[in-house]
Amino acid sequence: MSGVFKHFSFSRFKSLKNVELVPGAFTLIVGANATGKSNIRDALRVLHGIGLGYTWAEILGGRYGAGGVLQWRPIRGGAVETATHGEEEFGLSTMLADQDALSSYFVFVRCSDSLLGPHSRVEDAESHHHRLFTSHFGTKWPKQRNPHELRVRVGKSKIIDLPSQTPALTQLLHRRGVPEDVRAGCAEIADALSSIRFLDLHPDAMREPSPPGVTILGDRGENLSSVLQAISRDPARKEALLGWVRALTPMDVTELVFKLDHRGKVMVYLVEADGVETSAESASDGTLRFLALAAALHSPDTGKLFFFEELDNGIHPTRMHLLLQLVRQACKTQGVQVIATTHNPALLAFLDAEDREHAVLTYRPEGSKYTKLRRIMSLPGVAEVLQTQDLGRLLTTGWLEDAAVFSDADEPEPSPLAVDEALDEDAP
Repeated sequence: MSGVFKHFSFSRFKSLKNVELVPGAFTLIVGANATGKSNIRDALRVLHGIGLGYTWAEILGGRYGAGGVLQWRPIRGGAVETATHGEEEFGLSTMLADQDALSSYFVFVRCSDSLLGPHSRVEDAESHHHRLFTSHFGTKWPKQRNPHELRVRVGKSKIIDLPSQTPALTQLLHRRGVPEDVRAGCAEIADALSSIRFLDLHPDAMREPSPPGVTILGDRGENLSSVLQAISRDPARKEALLGWVRALTPMDVTELVFKLDHRGKVMVYLVEADGVETSAESASDGTLRFLALAAALHSPDTGKLFFFEELDNGIHPTRMHLLLQLVRQACKTQGVQVIATTHNPALLAFLDAEDREHAVLTYRPEGSKYTKLRRIMSLPGVAEVLQTQDLGRLLTTGWLEDAAVFSDADEPEPSPLAVDEALDEDAP
């Protein structure tokens, strides 16, 4: 799907009791520690797991392959701690735009059933102004019979019973008798969700040699050498990558060389103008992070939406403006979206006017256990204050959070996900 993510809603998910996120091309989420930034990442990982076709038990509790090899890390806290404290269910929704057409997906999951395990309670998807399937919405929704199955109306009239332990969205991709337009619409949404990438880079993982031919960077930066090798096969991409390395590091890198070790795995070497070669194993943490960020955003098999945890971690303050330039350029030339978190005020100082429009503040009012999200430029008086003050300074002095809390009484709450009434009584 060539569309972009336009909207996310999180209901009763950890500290995200009822919040909305409207991403732009580049969305920076700022806030103090323990204000819910990582919970947003977890919620997006759940949506990503749906797109990959995993079961709810696997999405929340981890997926293991042959020999017990971990293929998917569990959501922090597992099924027990995914719903907001005191709640039995959580809901997630997203909306995508493809030119003038909109697609949407919504799911409500019960995770408190100790026998059945986590399972879908409500699920609904629309594409191009047509409902693909629904379990509870519309003028004629199907009556649910038992929690082991989710009964959905597919298209205009067809009723199908599906195991509730796996999201209906991906089950319908392989189910017999599903109309082709419904299958295609579900595939578009699933493809978009599966294309989300999460990077929480670790230098030790990036230093490891990797198998040739791998083109997707791992969440922790695994396979960096192989991904750089794949990028280098395209002369234009390679030159762009080298340009960024020269700009973002003190090294005068003129070439990337790839060598096989005794196991047949690839190791990248950075070659400087004087002929000195530096392997990924010897490169600095900051250099590796720049390489990984550039590789992720310029890879031929890049995702459509990237989530970077602590984008500026390990980056020298004098290079932060170049880091933002790299992200902006990738958003424009590669057609990707980037959501990143930070609590570093120095990074905020380099945001331009467009960046600030989509910057989001996370905070928890005193005495509250719930996260709130506010678009920074929607705070009263912020535009006037920024004429004389630095955005980073507004964060360090507490002005942003004070302004958000002070204006909470005047700010209407987001509409809750429309599910409670539907669950009260199924249609006959």
